[in-house]
Amino acid sequence: MATLDKTVGQRLKVQYIFALLVVASFTILGQIIIQSTLSSSLDDSHVINIAGRQRMLSQRLTKISLILNDPTISQTQKDVYIEIFPAAYSLWKDSHQALKNNKLEKPKKYNVSNSKEINELYQKIEPTYSSLLVLFKQASANSLNQKLKAEILNNERVYLELMEKIVFTYDAEATKRVDSVKSFELILLFLTLGTLLVEAFMIFSPLVNYVKEVIARLTSSESQLQETNDQLRFSNRMLFQAQEKLEKAAREKYEAKLQEEKTRSASLLEGQEEERKRMSREMHDGVGQMLTGIKLTASKLKSLDANSPKFEPTLSSLHQLINETIEATRIVSFNLMPPVLGDFGLEPVLNILKDSIEKSTKTKVKLEVRLLNERLSQNLEINIYRIVQEATNNTLKHAKAKNIIIRILEKDNIVFVEISDDGLGFDPNQIFYRKQSLIHNGVANIKTRCELLQGSFKLTSAPKEGTNIFIKLPVDNSDQNGENKNIVG
Repeated sequence: MATLDKTVGQRLKVQYIFALLVVASFTILGQIIIQSTLSSSLDDSHVINIAGRQRMLSQRLTKISLILNDPTISQTQKDVYIEIFPAAYSLWKDSHQALKNNKLEKPKKYNVSNSKEINELYQKIEPTYSSLLVLFKQASANSLNQKLKAEILNNERVYLELMEKIVFTYDAEATKRVDSVKSFELILLFLTLGTLLVEAFMIFSPLVNYVKEVIARLTSSESQLQETNDQLRFSNRMLFQAQEKLEKAAREKYEAKLQEEKTRSASLLEGQEEERKRMSREMHDGVGQMLTGIKLTASKLKSLDANSPKFEPTLSSLHQLINETIEATRIVSFNLMPPVLGDFGLEPVLNILKDSIEKSTKTKVKLEVRLLNERLSQNLEINIYRIVQEATNNTLKHAKAKNIIIRILEKDNIVFVEISDDGLGFDPNQIFYRKQSLIHNGVANIKTRCELLQGSFKLTSAPKEGTNIFIKLPVDNSDQNGENKNIVG
């Protein structure tokens, strides 16, 4: 076999090296082109966005100019627009100059390569732009007459038309560059595939034929047969070692899975403990205080004579306290496990949750539920409700949001759940590092529920940009008759 190794190595070494170098070269070249194209496309996208934003800013400045010079609008309303005028004016002016002069450097430096056609459009738009600069300045000083107002509207219309052509031209040129790179990438792909085909026919096929010839010679010799047996025994030992490694890897995988399950269980227990503490506080601060009030009022009522003028007001107060205690007890019971969920399904109980939030807070809730069937499995309904409840509780406690949107959609045996708000938002990385955070605990509970249901979980958030939670859960039809598996209470 040493002779075989030496012969094969001598025959195939150069061919292997050449084929691998060609494939590696094409691969590296393709990656370089892809990375360069992605970077250029990002710059083009940013330039197009800024050029499109110029149209919006010019419309905003025109609106502000007309409002500031409208005698029918109060000074209080004008003061609001006076505050936002300088920032909009400065951004519009700086962005125009940066795009025109190929010096877009905010928030970072971007590559702007204006073509001859775009430069001509900027030259054509320059008189209109200059006129608008002067007119907007005059508008901020409340010095526009009817003629100047009409001039602003005319110039703004021309500016919008020309700026729209500039945006379309940027987009067309960026698309053309991407198409060119795509064509070049296809050429590289065909060259790589061609190289692999040549390698298959010129290297692997001769190698297979040569090995067949050697095996035929080995079978005709006793010594060669013995050598083959030795190799088989060696291979058996290697297979045995490989089997041991596989068994070891399986054990390690099982232990890792077991540890992961323990971690999930600990997270759930922690979430359940937090829920118990919250319910305890609600019972103590709500129902407990009300029962104490009932006791005190009843004691006071007991000491009064039925004909006393204070008897009727005290009795009325006691009646009111009893009603409030009943309502508080009902709310606590509903939070533990709403009976509407088991009787009528997911949409009615979410409507009750929506009404409760809007009644007790200033937050508006938009609910959209579209299911193929009226009911999901009991397990899935309970967990979806708990997920929505956990997410909205986090929002109400920490986000200071004005609006919450809840969407639940069933499609192709998948239930999609989206919960978003316009609140303060947060940095997800910092929250996940701070494991003691209440927000982290809530997110961890939601994520654990999704994993136990074989679903997926995604959270996006940023400071002052709200929070979005996206969840995909497979439809579980196994407990339509009321049986539950893996219910997370």
